[in-house]
Amino acid sequence: MRIDCGLNGKTTENYNNQTWFPDSFFIDPGKTKQITSSPNVSQIMTTLRYFPHGEDMNCYRLQLINTQKYIFRAGFYYGNYDGKSQPPVFDLFLGGQLWEAVNSSASTEGPVFHELIYAPKNDNISVCLMGRKEYGSATPFISSLEASFLNQELSNNHTVYGMMRNGTAYHLVARLNFGGYDEVVEPWSGWNLFCEEQLNRYWTPQPMPGYTNLTFDPLFCSGTAYENRPPNSVINTAISPTNASQSIYVPVNLLTTTPQSAYLVLYFYQNSIVDGPPENQNGTRNMDIYIDGVMRRNVKLEGFRSGEVVTLYPVLVQGMVNVTISPANGTVLPPLLNGMEVFYATELAEETSGGFKTLFSFIEVVVCQLFVSLLLGVL
Repeated sequence: MRIDCGLNGKTTENYNNQTWFPDSFFIDPGKTKQITSSPNVSQIMTTLRYFPHGEDMNCYRLQLINTQKYIFRAGFYYGNYDGKSQPPVFDLFLGGQLWEAVNSSASTEGPVFHELIYAPKNDNISVCLMGRKEYGSATPFISSLEASFLNQELSNNHTVYGMMRNGTAYHLVARLNFGGYDEVVEPWSGWNLFCEEQLNRYWTPQPMPGYTNLTFDPLFCSGTAYENRPPNSVINTAISPTNASQSIYVPVNLLTTTPQSAYLVLYFYQNSIVDGPPENQNGTRNMDIYIDGVMRRNVKLEGFRSGEVVTLYPVLVQGMVNVTISPANGTVLPPLLNGMEVFYATELAEETSGGFKTLFSFIEVVVCQLFVSLLLGVL
């Protein structure tokens, strides 16, 4: 379910071969605005809905297809839509519970996104916005809203975030693509459609000065064989130190000084040896994973087309988290790292299903939209 907030009318919009619904199907209050497009901003983010009564709880009502794990993502692009040059701070809620405090000035060049993974208790759930009193109940706004079912069938029935518990919300801190240069999102077309991102995740390229960027042969659908189905564009690039005795250091800022329960996923893969001398082409890559100096797991890659996805949860962390991939005893090749995801966990006491009833289910919206389109065509 993809919602283009502020899109006028009752007709769907096709953007990069994906169907986006106008938000009038899901909410009544608020006003809409279109802002000037920018080279760094997608078409979806050039419309928004704002709520002049910021002191009220302004809610979208979503009808889901089941109560399994979903990615919920909300996007905000201020774009000085009100001419005040004062990006507001306001609260975002999921299921009646605080999701995030949105600081719409956090990104000066593009949109701000907040994402979490959660298995709702009911097949209908609310996403709400409300101004914060300490900021004078500033006017909240929203540009996009997505609820994407994490379909395990799209992962060749491999586990998809299998250690995430129902009733717990996992807030995305970072989803990083090492060794690559471009953001990796769902493919819109092309021969490699099946090999690329299928779960509507955004992978951010992470430059790592001082490390070697590795690129592997992308002919195979490499990621389909592993947990969480990492896309080819992530699994076939990596970083590595210059020699087998060095480590990889990746700091991640959780932007909080209070202790958090973190959920970390690390992706390791090679389908050839591209960073060692010829005599080590059949060698072992043996690595130890440390979180804040504590050894958590050992990973061993041997030969061609070898990979592993490591999930660490729960890990108690605070503030800056230091992830270290170090060479282990017996390795002849340096460590590598292809991708990494970091979440922090919160318990979500979701509202009851009787809190609201949506006017249309998702299927009813599609049927109504097709009926209107046919009717207009006849007229």
